[in-house]
Amino acid sequence: FFCIGDVSGKGTPSAMLMACTHSFFRAFAAHENNPARVMQAVNEAACQGNETNMFVTLFIGVLDLPTGRLRYCDAGHDAPILLSAAPSSLPCNPHLPIGLFEDIQYQVQATSLASGSTLLLYTDGVTEAKNVERQQFGLGRLEEVLSSSESQRLRSSKEVLGIISDAVRDFVNDAEQSDVLTMLAIRYTPQPFEPVYS
Repeated sequence: FFCIGDVSGKGTPSAMLMACTHSFFRAFAAHENNPARVMQAVNEAACQGNETNMFVTLFIGVLDLPTGRLRYCDAGHDAPILLSAAPSSLPCNPHLPIGLFEDIQYQVQATSLASGSTLLLYTDGVTEAKNVERQQFGLGRLEEVLSSSESQRLRSSKEVLGIISDAVRDFVNDAEQSDVLTMLAIRYTPQPFEPVYS
């Protein structure tokens, strides 16, 4: 199981909602392996007493390590980028973020990760990072960085995150930012599993 999220607003109320969302995710994922059902449960819990209509964009994934089968559910979050032969956005159904309406029906999607491929998840703090001219880094620049010959030679998820961080830092230079950069890179490198007999 893995997830990434981004809460609306700033300050203490937003931090509290994100902390609650994190707790809800851990609690529900401990008893359910369908990401859409986990998303449904997290959403219903987040809607309780949410009179300010704050919301969280959230992506939940379940990766089967022996086979590379990825099941996932997206609630209004930026689509992850799959790095294989070339960068491509993971197809995501257009669900609403969590915390807005209790009766949202979430759907599970699935794909298979090839050995050696990397899944990049990020928040809009990456694509909306601005330079002194108030230009955004943008999805196009992110994809250019990931398409570069240097990126194609990278062997670890840590290196992928490093080259993106460096590119964003060079782009914004000394401009003050209003959001944080949050990224998660998962490189799928299957290992042979030996059967265990008892």
